[in-house]
Amino acid sequence: MEKVFLVLPLIVPMIGALLISNRKLIKDSQITKVVAITVILNAVLAGFSIYSNQLTELHLLKVNNFLDLYVRIDQLSRLFTILASFLWVLTAFYSFGYMKNKPRLRQFYTFFTVTLAVVLGVAFSGNLFTLYVYYELLTLSTLPLVMYNGTEQALSSGKKYIIYSFSGATFILFGMMLLYSVTGTMNFSPRGILTSFDVADHGVLLLSYIVMFLGFGVKAALVPFHSWLPAAMVAPTPVSALLHAVAVVKSGVFSLIRMTYFIFGATAVRTLDAPKYLIPFVVVTVVMGSFLALHQEHLKKRLAYSTISQLGYMLLGILMLNPNGLSGAMLHMINHAIIKITLFFIVGSITLKTGKKYIHQIHGLGRQMPIAMLCFSVAAISLVGIPPTNGFVSKWFLGLGALDGNNLFYIMILLLSAFLTAGYLLPIVVAAFFSNHSKHESGDHDSEIETENEVENLDPERAILVPIVGLTILIVALGLFPNPVISFLNAIIVDAF
Repeated sequence: MEKVFLVLPLIVPMIGALLISNRKLIKDSQITKVVAITVILNAVLAGFSIYSNQLTELHLLKVNNFLDLYVRIDQLSRLFTILASFLWVLTAFYSFGYMKNKPRLRQFYTFFTVTLAVVLGVAFSGNLFTLYVYYELLTLSTLPLVMYNGTEQALSSGKKYIIYSFSGATFILFGMMLLYSVTGTMNFSPRGILTSFDVADHGVLLLSYIVMFLGFGVKAALVPFHSWLPAAMVAPTPVSALLHAVAVVKSGVFSLIRMTYFIFGATAVRTLDAPKYLIPFVVVTVVMGSFLALHQEHLKKRLAYSTISQLGYMLLGILMLNPNGLSGAMLHMINHAIIKITLFFIVGSITLKTGKKYIHQIHGLGRQMPIAMLCFSVAAISLVGIPPTNGFVSKWFLGLGALDGNNLFYIMILLLSAFLTAGYLLPIVVAAFFSNHSKHESGDHDSEIETENEVENLDPERAILVPIVGLTILIVALGLFPNPVISFLNAIIVDAF
């Protein structure tokens, strides 16, 4: 009976989704209440599951050693579960304000809660096969959210998303079969299952690792498999925020950590010399994402290309194959999730309150939306890596990881990307706070108009503003007091090395 509690966080959101989708049981006016109860209850159950030492593992369905649906909780599971559950609650309450009066809310919240169950399934996966199953379900559950608006652009973006995702899935499946042909198991294990292997299997294992890295890298927006992510910005802001913060791209990063350190193991990956084949992809991701962000006038697309670059940081930390590098990757997985969801919430509130979507339209907006734009400023400097914010902490550890590997090239890449990050984020802050006028388009001319509306407070309503302010406080708090998180991660480092 106790083991049932292990899978409750996977079941409760599905029950919530079934209730939301049933018009006879749940009225339209009750949908948000059901969503709120579901995500909060699920967060409580997830907390119980991850902190109960008695609840460790459960085989849901086992046909053989390959076809084995198996859930298991370790410290890395706990990390991803806490991150997903916490951000889902905040996103739910933000969406109550943002999505109010929008059409097809029943459909939206149904898939919103289903996706929560799937993401936690990724976190709870005890082997590579289970992770693969949930990873593919993630594509199917998020696809209706990406295509929510139903426009031609939304349908085109959804088509691109599913093509890229299923192509990555093909890579992963091929790599899994290669791995299983050598090992006969795919269960996650501390320090990996390849503690030793025959030299004759070197080529097979190297190919297996590379194709799976590229396959999982699709959802982690690894260049050249990245273009689905900016295209998916056609989705509503709460969906964009989740895609970038935890639901999809961080599932890709999480899966790469699982595969690298709990299947192959750092020693085996180093022996296979796999990083030298993959580092070029990662470096291009870091630099190219930043350069592309610089050229985006659309606010959400600038943030989307920024995400591509920041994901490269995490992949770089994974491939450093040392404790500080992995710590930096996991810290940045957490910190970037909090930073980027904050930025998306704010950009969404700007569009909701003013209709503005482009950078040239936000001159003087800091006077109209002082709280929101102040929070944007804090999140922006954190993403650059300026203390005392959480972004500085994760980039510090990534720098230490590069030094531990005696690799000054990585340091140069990190510094270049930080400089470019400042180049595409800080001008938004300058335009909002240090411009005394709003630019209004009138035909082909820009006119400077001083009106009373410029000083009217347009900060969003409380349901939207409270999550933004809370996340901003957390950005600074995790920068000033990072030790509890670092101590939590140390247990994962012990398992990994």
